[in-house]
Amino acid sequence: MREPNVGLYTAITIVSVALLGAFIALSVVIGEDFAVPALLTGAVMGTIVLRGPVGKALAERIHAGTLSRAEPSPELLDEMYEMRSRMVELEERVDFTERLLATQRADEPAQLPPS
Repeated sequence: MREPNVGLYTAITIVSVALLGAFIALSVVIGEDFAVPALLTGAVMGTIVLRGPVGKALAERIHAGTLSRAEPSPELLDEMYEMRSRMVELEERVDFTERLLATQRADEPAQLPPS
C-alpha cells in the first residue's frame, strides 16, 4: 500500500537537501563569517513562512493524510469510453490484417533473396 503523503514528504526532503547544500556551498565560498548570520536569517525566515498560511496548508495536508480525489466529469468519462471502443476496433483491424498477411505468406513458396 502506498503512503498517502509520499509526494509531499519527497518534496520537503528535496527542498531541505537543496537548501542545506546551498548553505554549505555558500559557507565554503564566502567563509565562516557568513555561516552563522545566514543560518540565523534562514531560520527566522523559515519560521515566518511556516507559521503563515503556507505552513498551515502544509499542516492540514499532512494531518488529512491524503489528497481528496475529484471525480472525473461525465463528459470526460464518455470520451474515455469512446476512445476505448475505438481502440478495441483498431486492435481487431490489426489482428485481421496480421492474419490476412500471414495466410498470404503461407500460400507463397519460400524464395531466397537474390545474391
